[in-house]
Amino acid sequence: MKKLLLATAITALTTSVVQAAPTVYGKLNVSIDSMDEFATTKADTNNVVKVNSNASRFGIKGSEELNDKLSAIYLAEWQINVDGDGSDLGQRNRYLGLKYKDIGSVKAGKIDSPLKEAQGKIDYFNDLHVLDMGKVLAGENRVNNVILLESDSSALQGFGVNFMLQQAENSKLDNNSADVGDSLGDAMSASLTYKNKDMGLSAALAGDKNIVSTFNAASSAKAEADIVRLVASLDMAAITSLSGLTFNALMQSAEPTNLSTAAAAPATAATPTQPAVAAGAFYGFDKEDSFLLSAAYKIAQTPWTVKAQYQQSQTSFDNKDDVTLSQFGGMLDYTFNAKTRAYGYLAQQQDDRKNVDDRNYFGLGMEYNF
Repeated sequence: MKKLLLATAITALTTSVVQAAPTVYGKLNVSIDSMDEFATTKADTNNVVKVNSNASRFGIKGSEELNDKLSAIYLAEWQINVDGDGSDLGQRNRYLGLKYKDIGSVKAGKIDSPLKEAQGKIDYFNDLHVLDMGKVLAGENRVNNVILLESDSSALQGFGVNFMLQQAENSKLDNNSADVGDSLGDAMSASLTYKNKDMGLSAALAGDKNIVSTFNAASSAKAEADIVRLVASLDMAAITSLSGLTFNALMQSAEPTNLSTAAAAPATAATPTQPAVAAGAFYGFDKEDSFLLSAAYKIAQTPWTVKAQYQQSQTSFDNKDDVTLSQFGGMLDYTFNAKTRAYGYLAQQQDDRKNVDDRNYFGLGMEYNF
């Protein structure tokens, strides 16, 4: 009997430990790229070949049942640079929270905004060095000091509701703001999502209120912004005989809310991704209107997938002509298995500011998920 009781206790303890153990996960994405970069002091470009680590990362995540309905949930994720450039262990998503079965969850920490998450997987250049859609349009934000409420979409017939509150914690959200934030929800982000597998449809309507965003046409100026984003994706296999074909679209409007109080921009030298800026050139811009179109076709009974994408933003200014940034390109994937793929791509970025050359990109890469 004593042996039986001891064995039972050891089994229970072992089971408890296994349930509580975190999951280690990550992604390594490395490419060899031929890239056009802006010269140091002018807007023409130089070609350079680079090895790039495209937002490679690792993390731990898990949950612990507290009772039949309630679980504690946690995640901590870090960026690593496989190419050796820069510093490792850059901050990515991290949170601690509670999840109530069939209702939803509440999380606190540093988390991708609901507006960013609304894009789903329509950006086929996601994470790729300077080709991620965040290099053309605003709103791709991972936000500090937030409380995030997420519904359980399985309980709402495919609908999901997500609401984020950011606290400024007795400081300014950005340098352009005249006000110090000290209350609950100094900035907010929210989304309404919908997924229907039978129709092959996923869609989202999302918005930001005073979340700090980067405006690329204004020399990467950061400003609190109000943004509205609409996203849709359609898998044609669900409604036609076109198996493997997917179409995606995104439309967005972004307006800076505090930039009007900012001083004129100082003169700056060119960086690899931005042309040189004349003093005061980007004072007082009004809004940025953007869209993205992408499509993918998985060739039947092969490991190959063909992808194409076009994205564009147009930013209007008080004291100068509108600026249009655009990017188009294609990608070819070879899927080895569920965790590993190789890819090659061609892309071009266009910037209609005077004396700014088009930039061409070509690369071969490999991605491994664990």
